[in-house]
Amino acid sequence: MAKKSAPEKAVAEMMPDEINALRALVKEFMGKVQSIDSEVELLKEDRKELIEDYSEKLDMKTLQLALKMLKLQNSVAHKDAFDLFIEALTEPGQ
Repeated sequence: MAKKSAPEKAVAEMMPDEINALRALVKEFMGKVQSIDSEVELLKEDRKELIEDYSEKLDMKTLQLALKMLKLQNSVAHKDAFDLFIEALTEPGQ
C-alpha cells in the first residue's frame, strides 16, 4: 500500500542540498526504479508465455473478455442496479 506523501515544500526542504549527496540519492532511486521496471518486463514476458501455452487449450480471447466483465461486475458499487440495467439492456431470448 502506498504511503501518503509529505507536502511538496516539506520534502523539498528535507532533500540534500549538496549536489553529490543529491546525485547519490537520485542514483539510488533510479537504480530501484530500473530494477522494478526490469521485473515488470519479466512478468509481462511470463504472462505472454502462459497465454501462449494455454491458447491451444482455451479460447483465450473469450476468456480474457469474460475476465474483464467479471472485474467490472466486481467493481460495481450498486450491484442490484447494475443487474437491472443489464437485464433491461439485454434483449429477451438472448
